[in-house]
Amino acid sequence: MQHMLFNRPADTPQARYVIELMTLAYKELGYDVHIIDFNHQSALSAANNGTLDGQLGRVASISQQYQNLHPVNFALFEFNLVLLKNCQQCTFEQLDNIAIQVGYPAAQSYLNEHPFIGDIIKVKSVTAQLNLLTQGKVQGVILLDFLLSTKHPQFNVKQFQTEILAPIKSYHFLHSRHSALIPKLEKELHKLNENGTVRLLRAKHNLD
Repeated sequence: MQHMLFNRPADTPQARYVIELMTLAYKELGYDVHIIDFNHQSALSAANNGTLDGQLGRVASISQQYQNLHPVNFALFEFNLVLLKNCQQCTFEQLDNIAIQVGYPAAQSYLNEHPFIGDIIKVKSVTAQLNLLTQGKVQGVILLDFLLSTKHPQFNVKQFQTEILAPIKSYHFLHSRHSALIPKLEKELHKLNENGTVRLLRAKHNLD
């Protein structure tokens, strides 16, 4: 059996669901999914240059910067990009500074489309973002709501103002050398959706 190599994503219910779903889809095509520990910040570049075979789940906008990565047209799950800010009346544009997490392109893509004139502090984790916000060192943070709820379920969100910036969908990506697999994977994923497997996996990982 041939194998496909991907980096291990952050351990969340969404990631476990995606791994299980894509493993099933690839198995139907005669491929075994191999997942390795890999630096998350450099995983996109590694996938783009072919060191990895693709990305298990990423936002659609990564294709703009990583042109060797192509999406499989099947939305894996949906989530929100949110802004937590420590002022009630101020808007996103009025903040003096914000913190974003490197390695998750959704925030950077939003900033590319909505230019921010304040300071942008880039950190390596949600924990670092929340620490800066709690300590008053930044006025806001942009992050993915599912990372907040799964990695920091005890964090008191109510002490800050929450604004949903954009709904986002996650897709599976493959390096261009595997482009022939894309329509086959789309067919298998739609089949798994139609026979109820996707729904069962989502329920198993408490995503509904």
